[in-house]
Amino acid sequence: MKKILLLAMSAMVLVGCSKPKQLPPQEAWQKFCSVIPSAAANIMTDRQQGVKEADALEHAKKVPDRHAQQYLESLIKEAYKLPLYSDSDQRQKALDAFSQGREQECLKQAAQKK
Repeated sequence: MKKILLLAMSAMVLVGCSKPKQLPPQEAWQKFCSVIPSAAANIMTDRQQGVKEADALEHAKKVPDRHAQQYLESLIKEAYKLPLYSDSDQRQKALDAFSQGREQECLKQAAQKK
């Protein structure tokens, strides 16, 4: 869970501090979306390790950007709709499936927010 928060905050720091000037919103979202596959993998890892949904959502609230926070919260809610597996192979398949295509999905949502 802390990894999710760290990834999201790192993305926002990169977005906000990578250049002296503020990035255009679309470019900021592109940078944010580039870390989403890792965040999705961490969310599903937490899910499969039995971390409570309420705890995961509480950590997401610490992300300073409201839109990024909402996106992470939606990922968490989606992950917690999926079953908890006891078999490590099933856990890995769930993690891989959950992470796949997330960057493109994020970019698509960012384009809709224009």
